[in-house]
Amino acid sequence: MRMTDLKATLKGTRTCLIKRHTGVFRHLYRRISQTQWYTREQLEAFQLEQLQRVVRHAWETVPYYRRVMDQGGIHPDDIRQLDDIRRFPIISKDDLREAGDEVVSTRYRRVWLTTAHTGGTTGVPVPVRRDPWSVAREHAFVRRQFDWAGVRISDRCAYLEGRLVAPPGQTPTRFHYYDAAMRELNLSTFHLTSEVVPHYVELMNAYGVKALVAYPSAAYILAKGCLERKLPVRLHCVLTTSETLDEVKKKTIAEAFGCPVFDFYGSAERVCYIHMCERGSYHVIPEYGFTELIPAAPPNADCCQVVSTGFWNLAMPLIRYNLRDLVKVSGRTCSCGRAFKVVDKIIGRDDSMIVTPSGLRLGASAIEWILTNILFTMYDMPIVAGRIIQNAGDVLTLEYVPDIGFTSEHRERLQAVMADQVPTGMHAELRALKEMDRTSRGKFMSFAVAEHH
Repeated sequence: MRMTDLKATLKGTRTCLIKRHTGVFRHLYRRISQTQWYTREQLEAFQLEQLQRVVRHAWETVPYYRRVMDQGGIHPDDIRQLDDIRRFPIISKDDLREAGDEVVSTRYRRVWLTTAHTGGTTGVPVPVRRDPWSVAREHAFVRRQFDWAGVRISDRCAYLEGRLVAPPGQTPTRFHYYDAAMRELNLSTFHLTSEVVPHYVELMNAYGVKALVAYPSAAYILAKGCLERKLPVRLHCVLTTSETLDEVKKKTIAEAFGCPVFDFYGSAERVCYIHMCERGSYHVIPEYGFTELIPAAPPNADCCQVVSTGFWNLAMPLIRYNLRDLVKVSGRTCSCGRAFKVVDKIIGRDDSMIVTPSGLRLGASAIEWILTNILFTMYDMPIVAGRIIQNAGDVLTLEYVPDIGFTSEHRERLQAVMADQVPTGMHAELRALKEMDRTSRGKFMSFAVAEHH
């Protein structure tokens, strides 16, 4: 075993003990294995019980919430039904930044807490404090999502997400490490290119990987490379997270690996989970938090904002926290038999919008339509990744990474399509890139608007 793998396995042993072998994990995992089959009324009773517990804890131990509740005339005993939570104001990342340590529970000594950070793609990341049992509780829900996908706790998985394998910007001698304790093959997302796809495939086959857990953009690049080179990889499933999964990526990934794709949504703030079940439906997970889907303002009026109250991170409980993400709601029920809310699609950030010189504002759904439905589905452009940049008031630039087989004819057609689809009064430009910039966590900011000043 290499030194890198030995260090990873030693660290993984500790992680494995916390995630999978504590009484906290086992108790909650057993409980939610049963509650997933509760009726709607039973689930609402469960949520009310958790909501009352969190509100009382916040009132007793969190200075920020004690002040909010005193100013608003709210007492824990006032939470008698789920709708009573609407007496609290909706809070944002800016509110957390301003509150600082006052939003952290005084019940825990600082040495006991771990710290994560909110995504920093729009503004400065905010620290999120987590209590000692938060990791185990979190993993109970992750484990159930893996159950839905048919992945057992003993199965080997490959990971292509935000785990640092080698420093970005450097050419490493090794693109992976293996954690024998967690049975996880970690591949470098930062160094994933079409050239290294055969090497990643060889590693996955050598380790007998059953499932791939990845950002959609990373799984898509790997899948495209496998299809183009006819590389044999057969997986039981692919689980994607942290980026928007569109139908083009989902179809390509499923075709390349001969398996279903399970998408799931979460956040560093640990207030909301949305998981895909075995029937392909997105479910808001009711035992994880109380999630309100609130109609968004124009230009995203066809979507809902995700506002959630988390149940399981008591070090920094968040009540009615606006995640600034958008979903399209559904009134249907799922044939899987769970009485969980269903959403049709996870759209992305509510601050992604194109603003035309005339003041017209086009939201996230319009951007998704231009990029995925038109450029990729209808015209089948050989492009690995793309995004729109609004460089100036009247200029939209499509930055794209061309795939193998992309020709000058494709570029001409791409220019024509973009010119036809941009809003009236705006101009379209193209910019080819060798690779798309990634965030500090290795994500592509694909299919989003970024304003350059």
